[in-house]
Amino acid sequence: MRLSETMKKVPLLASADITAGVDSDSINMSDYINASFDVVFGPGYTEVGGTGGAVVKLYSGVTVGAKTTALTFNYRYTGGAIGAASADILSDFATSAALTCAAATYTSRMLTIEIDAAEMASGHSWLTLEIGNQAGAGEMVIVAHLTPKYQSAAEVTCLT
Repeated sequence: MRLSETMKKVPLLASADITAGVDSDSINMSDYINASFDVVFGPGYTEVGGTGGAVVKLYSGVTVGAKTTALTFNYRYTGGAIGAASADILSDFATSAALTCAAATYTSRMLTIEIDAAEMASGHSWLTLEIGNQAGAGEMVIVAHLTPKYQSAAEVTCLT
């Protein structure tokens, strides 16, 4: 069986400029066990002087787009910029509820955020990633990978 048949892949954001801050599309986790978000910061990612970088938060909510409860998530990031020999080596896991992404660490790198659906607030089925407005400029792409509760979720949407 191929990876795309066992895991749901969901493009959530393709932004040419995250300066003003941006939210990803929301994912309905009702039919999924866990989510892994790959956040790729583009080569033009910078931060506003002194801010330390954009703050990434993950929220659960009862409806699409609702950012009701901030969640603590697991994360790791690549050891080198895209194109480097270490671009596929991930750091050890750490946890955060508000991860500051310094340009020196995240420019042209991938951040992976993971959470189990069981860790979401009771009664909540939607997840939304928030990228704060602390970025001075930058591009970003976010793709989620979901583990379905049932045999195949390739043809079922988790978006609205």
